[in-house]
Amino acid sequence: MCGTSAIYTTWHEQIKAYIIARLLDPGRQTESQLNSIISFARSLSLVKRHIKLIKSLHQAEDLEGLICYLKVLVKDLTKQLQTSNEHQKADRDIRGD
Repeated sequence: MCGTSAIYTTWHEQIKAYIIARLLDPGRQTESQLNSIISFARSLSLVKRHIKLIKSLHQAEDLEGLICYLKVLVKDLTKQLQTSNEHQKADRDIRGD
């Protein structure tokens, strides 16, 4: 289980880095920005392997379920990033930076 957690954490950090590098505002994602993030997330090896496995062993509905779940994960990640940014800004405001 520990290996799976580490892989997910790496994937999570890659998505976060993508959002930051693109200067996307996590609090104001347009549909095209969200689709861009999801496309990026799908291109990473962790998700690509799962998509390939589902395509070979299961039905199209299963793949649609994975994509839906991926959208939820990406939206959750953007909310977490927004909250983190807001906390950092509040901390800087308190310190007077």
